[in-house]
Amino acid sequence: MSETTALRIGTGLDAVTVSGLTGDERAEVIESWARCGVEAVEPPTDADAHRDADTARPWLQWHEDLVFLATSRTIESARGTHLLFHAACLAAPDTGAAIVLVAASGTGKTTATRRLGPHFAYLTDETAIIDPDSLAVTPYPKPLSVLEARGVRPKTQRGPDDLGLGPTLPAARLARIAVLDRVRDPAGPVLPRAEAMELVAALKELVPQTSSLSRLPRGLVTLCRVLDAAGGAQRLVYAEAEDLRDVVADLLAAPPTPVTPAWEALTDEELRASAGAAGPGAGARCAVDDGILTDQGHLVLLAADRLVMLEGLGPAVWLLLDEPRTAADVVAHLRAEGAVPEDAEARVAAALAALAEHGLVDVML
Repeated sequence: MSETTALRIGTGLDAVTVSGLTGDERAEVIESWARCGVEAVEPPTDADAHRDADTARPWLQWHEDLVFLATSRTIESARGTHLLFHAACLAAPDTGAAIVLVAASGTGKTTATRRLGPHFAYLTDETAIIDPDSLAVTPYPKPLSVLEARGVRPKTQRGPDDLGLGPTLPAARLARIAVLDRVRDPAGPVLPRAEAMELVAALKELVPQTSSLSRLPRGLVTLCRVLDAAGGAQRLVYAEAEDLRDVVADLLAAPPTPVTPAWEALTDEELRASAGAAGPGAGARCAVDDGILTDQGHLVLLAADRLVMLEGLGPAVWLLLDEPRTAADVVAHLRAEGAVPEDAEARVAAALAALAEHGLVDVML
């Protein structure tokens, strides 16, 4: 028999409402989602998830689907206003200094959370919500999705209290950004360690593990600024997650030293599409959402949720396409700035073709 009241579960900056649960199901949701803020409410006309009409699905599957729904709502609640990392997030219980542990699905976030969580404050094992200005972390302390001994899905949802994880802090602040790099089946001992990451390498790892970065105003620039404030990204190398306890503790023990920016933001004009009509053989730049130029000469562009790195001639060609230009036009502009090789036009043509393959330039035939 289902209960007559519904449950409202906090999801980051929003909430989901579930109804139609049996007494046992209701008790499990209250226990496993307790840190997200669960309250009884009158059943809405149209709950986000209703159990009565869906009893054909086994409970474990229904609960796993609820986690997916709640996480999607969490992401939606902060889209366009916050940095969203596909990451676990832990913090020092005494200072609130937080570290995000970024990793792709199935590569160690939940395991790291289970092993490290009893020693740190638990903020999330799935979606880290960061205010880009204050670096405040909005907790999403969902239950952990655990593949039990049977080894098959659906996973069991186990609350952080059941697993003995540290407290959830309401006022944690981002101090460190880390990428998990587990060494699987090592040939010998692996020294657990943190390795500083160069900016371009960090962006290659981080951007695919963000949500809706292009929806955030100047999202790539914002990410770079937050990285600089956190002392740059760290790669955490390890064999077993519990080996990282001291590494993480050391990273959180002292405030990070902010990094002097090794990049500059592209101007709004440099992000826009080429102005004017393109004639035969001319390349016309497509608009992108954001971009930076690094001190090493890499041009990093964000187009929707796709990150593109340009080097060699690519950055110069891109920046010269404020209006459509042929390879010969581009070479003429380059020659005005200095000497160019004899095969410069062929090289520029190849660069235009490469940009076209990336969907960044349209070349008129």
